Amino acid sequence: MTNDARELLPIRLFTQRTVDEKRVEGGPRDESPAWVLAGEALEERAKSLRDGLTDESFLERHNPDLPYTFEVVLDNDDTAKSKRGAVVDMLSPSGSGSSYVVGMRGATGLILRLPTRESVELVASRMNEPDRYGAPITCVLRIGPFRPEVDAVEEGIFKVKLLRDRAEDGDNAGAFSTYLDTLGIEHKLLSYSKGMVIYKAAMKPDEVRAVVDGSLGESIFSIKPMPKLSAVLDGIAECDVPPVRQPVGGGQPPLLGILDSGVKEIGHLAPWLGDSMSPYPLSDMDRSHGTFVAGIAVYGDELEGREWVGGLPPQVFSACVIPDPRAMTCNEDELVDNIREAIAKRSEDVKVWNLSVSIDSPVSSDDFSDFAMALDEIQDEYGVLICKSAGNCMGFARGKGKSPLSAGADSVRALTVGSVAQAKGEWDEADEGEASPFTRCGPGPQFIIKPEVCHYGGNAGVCPDGSVCQSGVRSFDLDGTSFSTPRVSALASNLALSLDGKFDPLLVKALIVHSASFPGDLVVPRDEKVKEMGFGVPSDVRRMLIDEPYEATLVLNGELPKGEIIDIIDFPMPESLVEDGYFRGQIILTLVCSPVLDPLQGGEYCQSDIDVKLGTYDDICTRDTTKPTILNPIGRTNPSNLLLSKPYSKRNLKKPEESFALRERMLIEYGGKYYPVKKYAIDFADLTPANRKLVAAGRKWFMYLRGTYRDAAERRALRERKTLSQEFCVLVTIRDPRREAFVYNDVASFLDLHGFWHQTVPISNTVRASLRGIVA
Repeated sequence: MTNDARELLPIRLFTQRTVDEKRVEGGPRDESPAWVLAGEALEERAKSLRDGLTDESFLERHNPDLPYTFEVVLDNDDTAKSKRGAVVDMLSPSGSGSSYVVGMRGATGLILRLPTRESVELVASRMNEPDRYGAPITCVLRIGPFRPEVDAVEEGIFKVKLLRDRAEDGDNAGAFSTYLDTLGIEHKLLSYSKGMVIYKAAMKPDEVRAVVDGSLGESIFSIKPMPKLSAVLDGIAECDVPPVRQPVGGGQPPLLGILDSGVKEIGHLAPWLGDSMSPYPLSDMDRSHGTFVAGIAVYGDELEGREWVGGLPPQVFSACVIPDPRAMTCNEDELVDNIREAIAKRSEDVKVWNLSVSIDSPVSSDDFSDFAMALDEIQDEYGVLICKSAGNCMGFARGKGKSPLSAGADSVRALTVGSVAQAKGEWDEADEGEASPFTRCGPGPQFIIKPEVCHYGGNAGVCPDGSVCQSGVRSFDLDGTSFSTPRVSALASNLALSLDGKFDPLLVKALIVHSASFPGDLVVPRDEKVKEMGFGVPSDVRRMLIDEPYEATLVLNGELPKGEIIDIIDFPMPESLVEDGYFRGQIILTLVCSPVLDPLQGGEYCQSDIDVKLGTYDDICTRDTTKPTILNPIGRTNPSNLLLSKPYSKRNLKKPEESFALRERMLIEYGGKYYPVKKYAIDFADLTPANRKLVAAGRKWFMYLRGTYRDAAERRALRERKTLSQEFCVLVTIRDPRREAFVYNDVASFLDLHGFWHQTVPISNTVRASLRGIVA
């Protein structure tokens, strides 16, 4: 059954009802958890921690006016929020409720700053009461002096990051600047992200050592070489040039900002170029890379002869953020300033930005990069979405594996894009539909899924003579590889134009991720696919916005305050999908949230998360709200979450014979992880025989959302008297794989019957006409 191009069935917005809004309930706590150490083991751990706090060699300081700074290393299995509060309280001289933990290093290192010798001794004395503090003592492996991470092999430009003092005590940024002045070190305070104090300083190795060993050495978090940039790729100048396109009158085109090396006003691009900006004179620019990127954004489908993106060509705003590397070097801080300036200038109307520029340093598995955190703050400040390339590597040419993502690709707010091969040449390494050999791979820090999506960006391999050969994608000025990001940026700019109303970066990001599937028919292990390709290649604009009669896509977006739950107890599963007493069908669910971010919390940079469940239950029930732990009067009996892998046949999940298994099925266990993007794709046919009862006719359906917050976020909100909340967007597609049931109409009728507000997503007239194939 095919939907006629002129009979559009747009995806549908809906909201929860008042009855679906509930409060988080507490529960009884186990006073003596089984994991707590006891007896001699607890005594030994307590003594070790006490010695770490009171060892005289550890307590020597270069400056008696600075706090005592310790690193408290947690057991990797004991980092959960439920355990963190007790640890922080134990380490606080002021007792429960206050915090002297000023940040984290990695995922397990708490940074503790105690103001006086007396406060150190007070905290150490608590280790003499292991029975009272047994749980937090068990969680801590060791305590020792904090040592800054220093990497200074040769003279150069360094990034000096400072520790922060407690919020109540202010910070020492001004004193550190004065200190560098006295040493005659040229320096500059940088603007990366609120809460971070970072200086750029030109130093020799002996000057670095003097700073670390000097009177303010205990205020330093790290000193590392300032990262530099890499962007321009060599290529072969040949392609079949399409006719010049002209903007069609009568409607606003999509707008796309390109943060790159500048764009040349060549004949094909001149009609599509808006204004431009550059902090560099033309003599210091090499605009080849930016011109190539702009060419793909505007002409990508035509150059390849395939409709990968669809929609309308974007008008391009060019911001040159990097100079010609042959003329001058560009450091990370300069790039951040250039990006901030460009986006600030045009953020009112340009909401989507392409960034195919990479830093020449990989992301860490433990900490988020400074560049990523700066990009996150810029996106939050100006309400924009950056599409960021995953980065390239040449390991395949040396017989080595792929490198981790480039710094910046770990931006939580950005949409990170990998590259997939669109064709295979004689010596190319990747088969068609596999990740390109040169694309860097995830995951991001703390295993968050990065890249989220991929697109066609070329192939490469090693020729018999040892040289690198490539099957690039086509554009203007040069032929090249790993130019997948502008395709996704073009998609995002079309979505920004399509959706009438205020720009919603979460909705745009969710639509792109939700539509993605894995290309080709290659059986690649699921974990490997996600690591290299995210959730796959997005569909075209029309497929994102328009349903077919046999499917229905629902959009639920909003803000979820701390302490509240959304529990939709009448989720719309149409009866037309019931056959022989059971529901059949497929469900694809995507959740994108905007977590609370804290640059000082190391691997716990993402300070919040949203848990989502979708499943069935027998019936609603009334609950006894006179009990202290019960706040919600209505509950569900015998609920089952279908987004877990347990109910499904492992044998069926491994079968690659049909399209859904190869391209879409997604069952990742996100338990305990703070993932800003989650996606599930399930088929009821994969349930084990014993679990088919979970989708029996007569069972009711629910969808459940609950926010969680880390201890540091909750303490900060309490201190600042703020209410924590998270913006979110959930997309759910219900589909009949046989394409027989009229799911689209049935879901709309269900929503009406059960009192939900709903409407089709508002699509601008310009885009609606293009989706119908009408030229305005």
